Amino acid sequence: MTGLKMIPSISKEDYTPSLSIEESVDTIAVMLDQQSTTYKCCDYLANNDSTYSMSTPSLTRRNQFHQHKPHQSGCVDRLCREKMTQWCYQVTDFCKFRREAVAISISFLDRFLSSSSPRAQKALQSRKEYQLASMTTLYIAIKMFEPMVIDASLLATISQGCYDEKDINDMEKDILHDLGWRMNGPIVQDFIRHFLVFLPLSAFTHDDEVDTVLLDIAKYQVEIAVCDYDLSLMNQSDIALAALLNSIEGIDEAVFSGRSRFEFLLSISDETGLNPFSYDVNVARARLLELFKKNSGYELPQIANLTPVVRSRKEFVIQKPKRLNSTGSTSPVSVTKHPNERKHSQTAKCA
Repeated sequence: MTGLKMIPSISKEDYTPSLSIEESVDTIAVMLDQQSTTYKCCDYLANNDSTYSMSTPSLTRRNQFHQHKPHQSGCVDRLCREKMTQWCYQVTDFCKFRREAVAISISFLDRFLSSSSPRAQKALQSRKEYQLASMTTLYIAIKMFEPMVIDASLLATISQGCYDEKDINDMEKDILHDLGWRMNGPIVQDFIRHFLVFLPLSAFTHDDEVDTVLLDIAKYQVEIAVCDYDLSLMNQSDIALAALLNSIEGIDEAVFSGRSRFEFLLSISDETGLNPFSYDVNVARARLLELFKKNSGYELPQIANLTPVVRSRKEFVIQKPKRLNSTGSTSPVSVTKHPNERKHSQTAKCA
């Protein structure tokens, strides 16, 4: 994935309505249930290539993600998915649609291909069929979530004669049927927006736009991450926490104090049961930083060094955010598994 540029938010109203903590807690609870049940996808490319997944025991295997074994000609692989995701971004940017439409469409595509339906299995064995499915899920996402829609005939024209309007409409019906008409699952951006509600007032002491800065940097990371098949097998909540932690580390402590950032992470942990310092979040952080550098050509600054990425599993110790005492320092906590970590850290399986 190369060449995707950051699109900054124009105003806070562009990315989130006014939400209370109670509303966000309830919404996050629903999204956590959705990501682990109905809207979960499986490793549908497992039989097509031997690339290591994000759940592999050793962090050093991250460097082996793109090692493929020979597969049957015409079968879909990770590169096919990456190219079609890039194409979707080109279409949405040209038409001025929100980039979230791409994340939604690829989530539809991943879930469709995770099904055992004959049409989905055919798409995995035929790149032409896969391309049609990818275009159709973007068509569905735009139709459902954008104020303007793309007509099926226009999509057929864009395909340069590869598909006609009937092909697209038939594929749409098959996808909707195979997904059971469940089309409102969470994406990573949804978690990020609700997590930002937990920012303490002290976070805005030196910069009243700190939430916008955090959102823009995090949003850019997850836009790039949509192209990455390995990250698609992880929980959206873990990727959202990873993107936020990377964004926080890029802000100087003089602007966003250590106390404020740990209050923020502790609030997320207390209110949602999620652990920002879990192993899966750490792995996702490392992967997001790699993808950021690959896409932009430079590294995302990690200057605060308060919550650094652990590069070796041997050095990794599962922790939870430490509670601040009255003096502003952190009180010790036991280094044990977070109560809900086992529930939220497993690799994706078929719904």
